[in-house]
Parts: sequence; C-alpha cells; structure tokens
Amino acid sequence: SGNQDVTPDSRSFSHIIDYYSRSSDPHGGKKAEFLLQGMIKMYEKGYRHVLPSMFSFTAVISTYARSKNGDAGLDSERVLHLLEAFHRKHKISSLKPNTFVVNTVLHAWSKSGHPMSSERVENILSHMESQYCGEGNNAMQPNTRSCGLVLSTLAKSAHSDKARRARNVLARMRVAATTNEFITMNVHCYNAVLNAAAFTDGGMDARTEAFNIATTTLEELLKSKEVDPISSTFGTYIKVCGKLSLPRTVVEPAVSKAFDQCRDLGLVNDFILTQVRYSASPAQYRNLLGDVTKGKKINEGLTINEIPHTWRKNVGERLPNSGNKNDWWKHE
Repeated sequence: SGNQDVTPDSRSFSHIIDYYSRSSDPHGGKKAEFLLQGMIKMYEKGYRHVLPSMFSFTAVISTYARSKNGDAGLDSERVLHLLEAFHRKHKISSLKPNTFVVNTVLHAWSKSGHPMSSERVENILSHMESQYCGEGNNAMQPNTRSCGLVLSTLAKSAHSDKARRARNVLARMRVAATTNEFITMNVHCYNAVLNAAAFTDGGMDARTEAFNIATTTLEELLKSKEVDPISSTFGTYIKVCGKLSLPRTVVEPAVSKAFDQCRDLGLVNDFILTQVRYSASPAQYRNLLGDVTKGKKINEGLTINEIPHTWRKNVGERLPNSGNKNDWWKHE
C-alpha cells in the first residue's frame, strides 16, 4: 500500500535471521540466507535502509554451523564469499570480512564431516595468513581459535596423512606465535596432533609415520617451557600406541616411558588406566601397575582410587602452563 510506517528495514530482517539462527529448524540456514539475499537485492535497488549488517552475515553462517549438515561448510563458505563480494562492490568498512566471521566458517567445516573439510580449512587458514602477513590486513589476523579449528578438523578426517598435516599446522602456530600476539601455544593443540595420529588408518608406512609424529610431538611438549602436559596428553599418546597395530617391540617401550612420565607428574587418571589396559600386553600391564593389580583379572581394570595418591596427585589440578580446555577458543 506504500505505507512507509510498515516498510521493513535492516532491524526487521535481522530479527528474523536471528530467530532462524536460534531455532531448531533443519532448514533454518537456507531460510536465513534467503532473507540475507533479499536484503542485498533491496539495498542494491536503492533501499539504503535495508543495509545488511555484519551480524546478518555471521548469523546465517552460524545457523549453518549449528545445523550439523554435511554441506554446512560449503553453505557457510558461500555466505562468506557473498560478504567478500558485497564489501568489494560497496566498500562499506563495517562489512569487511574479519577473523570472527572466518572462524565461524571454520567451525562450520569442522562440524560438517564433509570429505573436503580438512582441505578447505587448511586453505582458509592459508588465506588468512597471506592476508595478514602478505597484505597487512589486520582484520584477517589468525588466532589460536583459527588454528585449533583446523587441527580438530584434521584429527576427524579420514586421510592417512592427517597426523603430518596436523603437525605442520602446529609448526606454523609455533612460528606465528613469535609475532602474532593472538596465537598462543597450548596443550590442546598438541593433543589434537596426537589425536590425529591415534586415528590414522592406512598401510604400515602411514601408521608408522603417525606413531613417529606422535612420539616427536609428545617429546617436544615435555621439553617446552611454555606448555605443560595434562592427563589426556599421555592418555592419547598411549592410545596411539594401542590403535596403530604396530609391532610390540616398537610400542611397548613407548607405553612404558609415557606411563612412567605420567605417573611421575601425578597425572594418572581413569583415562590413563583404561588406555594402558588396552594398549599394553597383559604382562606389561601388570609390570607397570605392580602390586595394585594383585587379585585382579586383566579385564577388570582399575579405578583411580586403587592407585597410590602420588600417581594421581595432580589430576584435576592445572599445572602452571597447562591452560584450560577452552584455551584455543579464547580469542574470537
């Protein structure tokens, strides 16, 4: 009817997009993106009061990320490219792509389970690095969350070389941390490399490489002056030893060494006890645990309350440089 009082504006669209981003509607992402596309078309036809905000773009991407749909990464990245194109065309400073938006896309890829997810997140991280280091674009400065999302995506991928690729990301982090204040090394990034190694499939060469990468990564962490291990560090490494189906002559010395180090740090918990039981031979298991296994069948296992207090004295306590489980999400 031409009544200007009921003409939709940016806030009207944003409220509805926000509704979809919070809803459980499996098609919420598509519906939110449809509204965003409508805002862009209206703005470009001269309706300047319907300018999309950065919130509008990010909310659509977040909706896809939470959908757990296999195409969530593809859909999110498409919206990112839409934002990039809109910024190039209209030069609106508040709509310049930034680290927060790109991390939301990385998050979508990490949750998608898509076969291309590991390649895409690595390429996106490389793009961020080239933008920040090569072009001086501070808005695209990678942070710990960026790297952590790439590492977690790699760890979940099916590629037989994922441990090597995860280790390369860790190495890039270490270099970047010397000049980029928003990248800090933490134990969970090291653990992600160990996790990638633990779940490596493939031939003997691939599994041996994964084991060697895990061993080198653990050794580097233990030598680090900035980062301390936690129980899951040793538990995941011992899992590496048990899952890769390597010769006992290779893994048994590694299991013994890791358990001894963990015990000496007072970090033995239920996860450690479980992984040692599954990864060690019965004889090695009884040798490592000693008297506490007397009267126990091998399939019974132990609980944390059955081992000496000195073995578990730091369980649940944070060592000075161990950080916390949310560290790589600290910087948005």
